[in-house]
Formats: sequence, C-alpha cells, structure tokens
Amino acid sequence: MAHAIENRLGVASDPRKYLTQMAIVFAAQFAVGKIGDVLQAVNRGGIGPVWPASGIALAALLICGYSVWPGVAAGAFLLVFLSPLPHWAAIVYAGGTTLAAVVGAFLLERTGGFDRSLSHLRDALSLIIFGAFGSSMVGASIGAPILYAAHIHGWSGLGSAWLIYWLGDSTGVLLVTPFVLTFPTLIRIRDRDRVTELVLLLLLLTVASFVVFGDLPLIPVRLHVLAFAVLPFVMWAAVRFGVSVTALCILITATIATAETALGSGPFTTNTPFMNAVLLDVYFAVISATGLILSALSAEKEQSEREREQTVREQAAMEARLRLAAIVESSDDAIFGVDANGIITEWNAGAERLYGYSPAEVIGKSISLLAPPGSSADFAAMIAQRRTISHDTAYQRKDGTQIDMSITMSPIRDTQNRLIGFSIIGRNVSERKRQEAILRESEDKLREYERAVEGSEEMIAVVDRQYRYLIANRKFLKMRKMTKERVVGHFAQEVLNEGVFEAKVKKKLDEAFEGKVVRYEMKYTYPDLGERDVLISYFPIEGAARVDRVACIMQDVTERKRTEEALRNSEERFRLAAQAGKMYAYEWDVATDSVVRSEEHINVLGFGDPAWQPTRQQLLATVHPDDRALYISSIDQLTPEKPTTQICYRMLGPDGLVLWLEKSSRGFFDERGRLLRVVGMVADITDRKLAEAALAIVSRRLIEAQEQERSRIARELHDDIGQRLALLIIEVEQLQQNSGDLPAQFRSRMSKLKNQASEIAVDIQSLSHELHSSKLQYLGIAAAIAGFCRDFGEQQNVDIDFNTHHLPSPLPSDISLCLFRVLQEALHNSAKHSGTRHFKVRLWGTSDGIHLTVSDSGVGFDVKSAAKGRGLGLTSMQERVRLMNGTIMIDSKPMAGTSIHVSVPFTSERSSERAAG
Repeated sequence: MAHAIENRLGVASDPRKYLTQMAIVFAAQFAVGKIGDVLQAVNRGGIGPVWPASGIALAALLICGYSVWPGVAAGAFLLVFLSPLPHWAAIVYAGGTTLAAVVGAFLLERTGGFDRSLSHLRDALSLIIFGAFGSSMVGASIGAPILYAAHIHGWSGLGSAWLIYWLGDSTGVLLVTPFVLTFPTLIRIRDRDRVTELVLLLLLLTVASFVVFGDLPLIPVRLHVLAFAVLPFVMWAAVRFGVSVTALCILITATIATAETALGSGPFTTNTPFMNAVLLDVYFAVISATGLILSALSAEKEQSEREREQTVREQAAMEARLRLAAIVESSDDAIFGVDANGIITEWNAGAERLYGYSPAEVIGKSISLLAPPGSSADFAAMIAQRRTISHDTAYQRKDGTQIDMSITMSPIRDTQNRLIGFSIIGRNVSERKRQEAILRESEDKLREYERAVEGSEEMIAVVDRQYRYLIANRKFLKMRKMTKERVVGHFAQEVLNEGVFEAKVKKKLDEAFEGKVVRYEMKYTYPDLGERDVLISYFPIEGAARVDRVACIMQDVTERKRTEEALRNSEERFRLAAQAGKMYAYEWDVATDSVVRSEEHINVLGFGDPAWQPTRQQLLATVHPDDRALYISSIDQLTPEKPTTQICYRMLGPDGLVLWLEKSSRGFFDERGRLLRVVGMVADITDRKLAEAALAIVSRRLIEAQEQERSRIARELHDDIGQRLALLIIEVEQLQQNSGDLPAQFRSRMSKLKNQASEIAVDIQSLSHELHSSKLQYLGIAAAIAGFCRDFGEQQNVDIDFNTHHLPSPLPSDISLCLFRVLQEALHNSAKHSGTRHFKVRLWGTSDGIHLTVSDSGVGFDVKSAAKGRGLGLTSMQERVRLMNGTIMIDSKPMAGTSIHVSVPFTSERSSERAAG
C-alpha cells in the first residue's frame, strides 16, 4: 500500500531504477514525437493524422506507474521547444500530453483490474474506449487551441483541427500502446515452426501493404479498393499468435500506409487533404480495433479451454480416487490393512460381513484375533517374509465358527521403500470347496447320462461351460463320421463345420448356460447327406451353484420343412387365385370431390354405371351406417408422415345386399401438407368374411371340444390314475414296514420308489388341475387365477405377483374360461423364454369389460417374427380372445420385457354374427 502511494505521488523507492525509467520514457517520448513530425505531407498546421507519441506516453504510465510522468512531460516539452512554436506553447503542450496520458491510465485502472497483456475482451475494449478515444479528447482539447493561439492554423478551422488532433492521438494509442505493452510476449516466441510462420506472416503482410498502398509501377491497376486486404493477415496474427504479433502487424501496416500516403500514393490521396486524413485515421482505427478484439477473444477462448481442461483433469482424478475407495468399500471380499507389527489399521465392509467384527472391534488389535486357536503363529511367519503371499487357510469368525479363506497378503512401502504395513485381501472359499465335492459327484452322474443316451435315435451331446464335449452318442458320431476320441474332450469349434460355432451355436449355448431352454433351427452340412435342416434343443443341467453343462438334442427335420414349404406355397397360390378378378382401383380428387373408379368395380360390386363418376359424399351414402365413421376417419388420419391406410367396411347394394370391402389408400400432399388426392385399391372380401365367420364357429366348437376333452382327461387322471397311484404308494409303504429282515439296500430302494411314486402323484394332480380347474368352476376366476399362480410359482420356482380388484360377480363362465386359458399359456411361455423369475398378473373390471395383463421384465421377443412362426401358443390365445369379441395386445421388444393385455367386453355379439351382417 505504501509503495502504491509513493508511485502515485511521484516518489520512487529505488532512485536508480526510477532515474533509469525516467530517462527511457523521456527518450522514447521525444524520439517517437520527432518521427511523427517527419511525415509532413499529411501534416497541416502542425497537426498530423497519426501521433504515435500519445501511445508512448500512455504505455509508459501503464508499465512504470504515474511516477514517470515527469519523463513524459519533459519529452513532450523538448519536442515543442525545438519547434517554431513559442516557449509558452511547449509548456502548455507538455502539460496537455501528460494530463491526457494520466487520464487514460486512471480510466483504465478504474475499469476493474486492467491487464496489460490485453488477453481479455474487457481489457481490449477498455484500451480502445478509454485509453484511446477517451484520453485523446483531453490532449485534443488542449493542443488544438494552443496551435491557434500561436497563430498556426491547422486544416480548415478549429473544429477540423480538433477532430484531426483527436483522431491522431487516438490512432497513436491504438497503434503503439498495445505493441509496447505486449512486446515481452513477442520476444518469448522460440519454437522454430512458430518463428517460421511468424516470418512468413510478416513478409506476406509487408508485400500486401506495399501492393495496396504503394501504387507500384509494376502493377498498372490501382488497388485502392483493396485497402482492407490486409485485414485477413491481422486476423491470422490474432488467431495464431495473440495480441503481441497482432499489434506488430497493425503497426507495420500503419507505418507503410502513412509513409506511402505522405509520398502521395495509395487510396488516401484521392480526396481533399482533410478527408484523406480522416479516412486514414478511421482505417487505422478499424483494423486496430478489429485485431485487438479478435486477439482478445482468441486469448479468452484459449484460457477458457485451459481452465476447462484443468478442471476436467482435477475432476477425473477426484472421481478415480472416489471410484477406488467405492470399489474397496463395496467389495464382497474382505480387504483390510495391518501395520508392520500385525496391528489392524483398516477394515472394509466386506471384512465386517465375512468375519462378523465391526471396525471398532478390530482396528488397533492384532491380526491374531482372527486366527483359530493354536494357529496364530502362522500370521507371524507370513509377516516375517515381507513379500506377497497367497495361500488358503482357516479363519475364525466372531461367533466362533471357522471359514475357509483364500488369502493374499501384499507389503506396503513408502516412498523410501520402507515397509510400513500389509494389505490383505481375503475371499471365502468354503462354498468353492463344497462345490468341488459336488462336482466330483456330478461327474459320476455324467457317466450315467452317457449310458442312458447312447441308444437314442436322436443326436445327443453334452458340453461344459468351455464348450467342450463331455458326451457324444452313437447317432451324433455317425452323422458326422467321427470317432469318439475325435469329439469327446474337444471344443465345439474344433468339431463343428468351420464358422458354424461363432456364427450361431455360441450365442445359443450362452443363453442355455443362463438357465434357459433354447430351441432353434439351422442348416448343417453332413458328410454323407449334404445340407440338412436341423432342429436343435438345448437343456441346461444344474450344477452345484449354476448351470455348468448343457444337453444338446439335434433332430433332422429336413423332410418336415420341405412338406411345410410346399404347403405354404400352395396356400399362397390359393390366396392369389381367390383375389383375382375381385379388385378395382380408384382415385379421389379432393378439390372437386370426384371419384374415378376402374371398370372392374362393376364386376366386383355387381352393379354400377361405367360412365357415372360419383362424389365421395355420394359414395358415403352407400356405406353401412355402422361403418361410416370408420370410413370418414380413415381419410382424416392421412398425413404426410403417414400417407397410407387400410380399412374393412360394409357396403349396401341397391337390392339390400351387404358386401364386405377392403380398401387400401395412399394420400398425396402439397408442400404445405394439404391433401390433394387419394389413390388406392378396393377388394371384395365378402367370401373371406363369411369364411371367417364359419371358421369362428368351427373354432368355437373345437375349443369347446378341447375343453370337454381336458375335463375328461382331468377326471381320468384324478379319479383313476391318481387313485391307483395312491394305492400303489400305500402298498409300497406296507411292504417297506414288513421288510425288516431284508438287506438295507433293498429297503433304501423301496424308499426311493415310494418317493418317486409320490412325486408322480403330485405331478398328476397338478396336471389334472391345470387341465380342468375346479376352483374356476366353483370359486370363480379370481380364486382360480390366484391358485394357479401360487401352484405354478412353486412348480417353476418363480415369483408371481397377482393383484385383482373391481371384478363383477358373477362373471360369465365363457369369459372366465377364456381369461384362465390365456393366463396359463402366457405364464408357460414367459417362464420358458423370458429368462426372468418375476412376473406380474393383474385382473380387474371396468364399466365396459374385464381386463387381464401378464407382464415380465425378461429378454422379450420380436412380435412380428413370432407371429410368422409356427407356434400355437399366440394363435390359441388370439383365437380364444377373438371368439369373445375381445382384444389382445402384445407389447414386447428384445431385451425390454413383455406385456400381454387382454380386454373382453361383458356382452358382445360373436364374431360370426357380425361377419354375417
């Protein structure tokens, strides 16, 4: 604070440094002022359009402080004292020049932390507004009247003289001050590539300036109109080098332009002297302001990018530290630290879960606390080795139980490589050891499987999680013409045809290892038979804790596929033949409302006049009253984004005959989205509708027969087979009780037979209830669905969330049965294919009907592809709901879950009745 006061008062804390500064400022002020006086050709009455000494004065005060004002005043005084002006004018001029510089420096300091590097936009604007144009008003207001008082009349009046004086001082500040302030930055450019670029820039700028301002004899055309051709070079400097090089480029351009103008060349010599001077100053002001502002913006952008990069780096480092801490804390493994003496210093949540001790109970205590009795010496031996050690050992939990642990102990050293402790990572391997024992047992079972599948006529193999064949039966080897030694023990990619494993098999096997039953078809080439269609089924085999093997069953379905393909081709030919001759084209002009139909419409409709071109309104009158709203809305829904539509509607003939028509339309729009015309095709589908009605009757009867057969089979299972199994179980039980004198192996065998018979009885009872639910018949739909969800969940080991509300009572039996069968099919499909163990079932009533939803969050499927498949599940559900005049919506996407929503009205006409109408 004291130093700042001394500077403002003109007192220097270091006299030698102060006198040196004063001498430099005085010399620079006087020398630059003499350079300004040299250009007499553009100087009238002692007032030139460019006065660089004003820029030196302001730069001196900004760099050295107010204390060097005597140097500025002395240089200005000597400059005028040696001129023809009176001595008193030199005193006043020196005071005006100094005052202008002091005012400029004062205004810049008050703008809020003016930075001499001019690396911010506010600093560049402050220098332009306050340092140049603001402070120069003071110098012009003092200097111009002095000249007139000394009888030296510049230009054509005091006002013109003041304007040139003000512009000259302002231009001097814009040209000189930025260069002086940023000169240290310029001389710090050392990189060879940047120096080369800088030299090239200055060379091109100099050549361009001489070409534009010099009126060179080699160029016959005057390029005065290209005065601003130097601006791209200034912009180049601003973007690539910053303020210092930009200021140098502006100064070079101004020097050449001023010198050439003084010699009578260039674009600023074609008007009156006053206008030439004003235009020259405006030109300098424009390129100076442009360069300074652009370079400041470029510097701000680079600074912002550097700050942002620094922030990103700091944030990334912080996130890395937090992630590392979170990983350690959230790890299921026990991670803890001890010092060099075996005292516990750190204890994560995994260690707390495994050992049962909280951090407060173990931190500060010896690691021997965790050792079983009699084995604490093991830790001392491990610590004494002072190196990374991994081994399996027993540890003791807080409750006294022992667990098998796999331990890795690693030394921790400081920056001087001194041992300061150990980090210990422990993993509970008790389960792994148990699984190893189970694995040995499962290998015995694998040999049993091999004996069981050897005689099968299907190709059967078993692979492990490494895709290595464990079993391959006789049929599998025969089809591939391979020996057992060539397959068993080898990987699938080595056994199968080249590329088949990577392209298809691996992905499907991975799904099976996730616990799903997978079925798919593919083409495979066998040595003797060539290419065949193969149906492949993968069944997961549960291991100790996960699926560790998959049974693969392959069936040759080539002949079946060929038969199905021939049937589909036959059906397609039949469909095309049925449509032939029952279709006509039409076009509707929106503006005239006229409809033009092809001549085939008479054959399709059975009536009409070929010459009659009706309007759409007239055709609307022939549409069945119940379908007119649909007919109208089909056109209203056309948009440029969705220009097509298809509807089915009924048409009334002259004799009261009802025709079913199917109309496919496409709209055409103008650039504003207005509908211009609609073209399309109309087909007679009456026969198809009648066939659908007949098919609906057949389907209903088939479903009724199916339900009757279900009931009969359910009764047979329950009343006959179930009772006989019960008697068998009782007899086996009595035999077991009377077998005390038999060997133990026989008694054990009888116990297993009894258990197997009991399991079969339970399965038969469950199958009987699924075929015919007595709860549905006597307790209603809600109780039946609740019971089925509970039983199904227990059988399949899945979780089913069932909820119901607002159900009417009683509910028609056909609706109840429809919803119950849809639920059964949906849950069976979801449990088989979804890959999830949680399902939601919702059943509720509204004013217009009953609603059922079955949803899961599993892998989902492509609905369109499934609809084209040959499975009967979706078809059965859709047929049952259609017969109830209900709707079924299936919302599913791969990896996004599946939701099936069924809505059945309370009262509705059968589909066959509506079709016949």
